[in-house]
Amino acid sequence: MMPPAALKTSLRLLMTLALATGLSACASMPQKTPPPSNPAPTSVETPTSTPETLTAQRAGRLAATGHNLEAAKDYIRAAAEARGQTQVHYLMEAAQASLKGHKPQVAILLANEVLRLQHDDAALRSAALWVRAQGFMDQGQTPSAKGNLEELLAISGTPQEVRAQAMGTLATLYTQEGHELTALNFLIEGDSLLSGRDIAENHRRIRALLDSQPTAKLQNWQGRSGNPLVQEWLAVALITRQNPDPQQRQAAISAWLTAHPGHPLINFSDHRAAITDTSTPNPALGSICALLPSSGPYALLSQAITAGMKTAAQLQSGPAVRALRTTGNPSYTAVLFKRGIKEGCRAFVGPWLPQDINAVAAVRKPSDPPIIALGVVPGVQQSGLYTLSLSRDVAAQQIAVQSYGAGYRRAYVLYPQDSSGAAIQADFIATWRKLGGEVGGVATYLPGHTFTDEARQLLSGSPGQDSFVFLVTNAKNANAAVSSIRLVNKRVPIFSPALLHGAALPSDTRGLSGIESVDMPWIINSGQSWPQAVQLLRTTLPNASDAQWRMAAFGLDTYRMAERVLDKDMTSSLAGATGILHFVTHNQIIRDMEWMEVENGRIVPLPGVPKPGT
Repeated sequence: MMPPAALKTSLRLLMTLALATGLSACASMPQKTPPPSNPAPTSVETPTSTPETLTAQRAGRLAATGHNLEAAKDYIRAAAEARGQTQVHYLMEAAQASLKGHKPQVAILLANEVLRLQHDDAALRSAALWVRAQGFMDQGQTPSAKGNLEELLAISGTPQEVRAQAMGTLATLYTQEGHELTALNFLIEGDSLLSGRDIAENHRRIRALLDSQPTAKLQNWQGRSGNPLVQEWLAVALITRQNPDPQQRQAAISAWLTAHPGHPLINFSDHRAAITDTSTPNPALGSICALLPSSGPYALLSQAITAGMKTAAQLQSGPAVRALRTTGNPSYTAVLFKRGIKEGCRAFVGPWLPQDINAVAAVRKPSDPPIIALGVVPGVQQSGLYTLSLSRDVAAQQIAVQSYGAGYRRAYVLYPQDSSGAAIQADFIATWRKLGGEVGGVATYLPGHTFTDEARQLLSGSPGQDSFVFLVTNAKNANAAVSSIRLVNKRVPIFSPALLHGAALPSDTRGLSGIESVDMPWIINSGQSWPQAVQLLRTTLPNASDAQWRMAAFGLDTYRMAERVLDKDMTSSLAGATGILHFVTHNQIIRDMEWMEVENGRIVPLPGVPKPGT
């Protein structure tokens, strides 16, 4: 007869199996789990002295072939058949398989059982806490996850690789909560547990965290941290800001170390070299280098531009693309630029941010490689420094120039009451008046509300055939704005910059028929703009947002324009993804986008601006 304690355990395990019915529906048919985007949680092997049962052997085969939910189910059955340490081992295997099979609730339940049964095996306890932490994170329960991770770090038997992953995860959680100094401590404490590319990535995270903080905060942290390694990282960060020149910086670091004896040396090679995520000598040799932001709101957009550049390089069989990641610190950007030159960059795309463009222009020599800056900064003009604006004002200026060229002479301007709308209409009016066009009137409106008396009065006259309405709107509010215009004036032409949201019209297009707009060929007809690039980028950026998809088009075009600069071909135009690009005075690259009209809820490409009276 089974002893009462063993009977109680078996009954509990059978209840666990019953509670884990979430496994059954998915596990009834084997399915291979797709590879996770992040490395799978590190498993802790716990050998058993008892030969594996047939059920456990089958579970192992299922786990090895990616059928994680079936494996978890069989490991639970094997645990119900076993005793002692073997039973706990099988439960741990079931918990890990459940987590890999995207069943965090079941994984937590099984890890709880391991922790209840196991008190002496530190490795098993840390493995169970790690699974629980991952499960809680998958469910969005970050406070519970943090508690498990911190308990895991207190166990001396926790394997080194699990300890390192836990510290990295805690750093992420504390950064999200605004406790950056605590996050910095975890990253630096975990540094000694890493090697190879892992330590290079950890150093990148440390530098990114430090670079995102104001100088005053770093100075405050120096007085709060008692960790010598943290003190050194803080000192290096502050010295780097004060000494952008690599040689001066290294001398300042050496002076600091002399004045602060007893500090353990950190790896200063990561601070002397700004480009350092590979052991390959001269990684940028012969490349077109993307000098773009890697933090803040620009990070994902920069990623898309770089992906577009790499796609163009692959399809053109041209120079390789090398990403140099800036942090918003202009001095650091200048150092990156000079380092890129030493490592063999033939041309640069970027910087993007005005402060970075100014910093690079200040250190660049006429003999240095050419640059295509992704913005226009007043007063910055150099031989070999070209500018291509990514701003939406390009569409407004194009409508002004091409409408005037087509014979229009009077424009009525209508824009929403926000800073973006004000900036776009100001660019249009400045260009229009410079050409000699007349502004018949300017009025604002509040999106989602009826037009003001001022707006209605503006449109209620009888504009001549040489007149049009310049409407600033977005996809969400376009239908209401156009419908309101048509209630007052049914015939006046309406031109709008960048009407589309992504590559689609708004869901409600009842009032949009007859409106004309300009946008990228890539957006109006992506499949015909560059079909091979579309296919490759859909693989590289499978979950790209609308903004990222637009930026990928800029990557395609900036790479090809960089090739033109290297070939000294600045006379011919390029039919690009973002428009027709060509070089003009003062080393500017301008682009003319494609005209389109909305007809019965469809996008109809146009050969150009509609003529007056048509």
